[in-house]
Amino acid sequence: MKLRRGAWEWHLNDPSVLEPWADRMEELAAKPLKHNRVRCVFRTEDASGCGCFVKLERKNGLMNRLRNTFYSKAESEYESGQLLRSCGIPCVEYLAWGRRGAASALVSRAMEGVRSALEYWYSTARWDEQEKERWLNAFFDLAFQFRQNNLSHRDFHAGNVLYRPETGEAAIVDAYGICRKEKLEDQDLRDLLHWLLPLRMDVSDEELMERLDRRGILRFEAEPFFREMVRLEELRVEHDWEKRRRKQILSGNSKFSRTEGNREIRHTLWFEPAPLPGEDQMVLREMETPEAEDLWLSSFYRQLRAEKLHEVPLIWEKNGGKSRLFLLSGDKKSYFF
Repeated sequence: MKLRRGAWEWHLNDPSVLEPWADRMEELAAKPLKHNRVRCVFRTEDASGCGCFVKLERKNGLMNRLRNTFYSKAESEYESGQLLRSCGIPCVEYLAWGRRGAASALVSRAMEGVRSALEYWYSTARWDEQEKERWLNAFFDLAFQFRQNNLSHRDFHAGNVLYRPETGEAAIVDAYGICRKEKLEDQDLRDLLHWLLPLRMDVSDEELMERLDRRGILRFEAEPFFREMVRLEELRVEHDWEKRRRKQILSGNSKFSRTEGNREIRHTLWFEPAPLPGEDQMVLREMETPEAEDLWLSSFYRQLRAEKLHEVPLIWEKNGGKSRLFLLSGDKKSYFF
């Protein structure tokens, strides 16, 4: 059903999901859980006290206003979520979508007791054989279900999946762009299996290929396809590095690190801040700033290539022409490598 509320046009089945928060969106959006230049996500509750997440996207300009009249990104994601559920693929429950001029909003039901699959892999699963097996089984099952239903997903990665450690269940959390095709092409399959490539830091190529063959996702021999995926990924990393990644990392306060005074502090492998080891557990090296910059950048370049580092710079302290690097070394287990 369609519902007008203030300047917003909402599309939903149950109007109670908008109560009592819909008239306070600006207030709630001022304290988001995460945000970027055009988008923010905040949590609220509906009339029954159940938790909800609201993804609010605002783009200025007449063209965006006109575009949102005929095509809404929120509507597209909402419909993709319905498609997944009709195929029996676990997905967050989308409750409503709305638009107001060039702005759009998408409301989803909060899932309790779940974690980011990306965070869980790097912080827990990769260190524990039983948890690793459960995590990998969940992802291979998801990929198989997409393949069986001829569903294309150009942004399928572990950061867009929620994982329930107690049961090993996984659910898609960002369904935007998912569509059904008559036939999946090679590029669709590479997109669908792109989450495999970062795992090469912890899982051998041979095991990943064996799992692909065993699960029957490709319906042909996995090795040539997988090797080509790796080759293309290396080309992509190289291209992106020169075009934007290097500058992004050096800009400060990126997803890779945060800036605190004259220090750059590395983020975890799931791109979030976390407590650092004590400085007494790190090796301190003093050097010229250009040398420190090279070592700092090299570590992220190798991270993007899914290479496991045995010595990881966690803090880069800049003091003009001189720098200090604090490194985690000795092949210690941590969520940094």
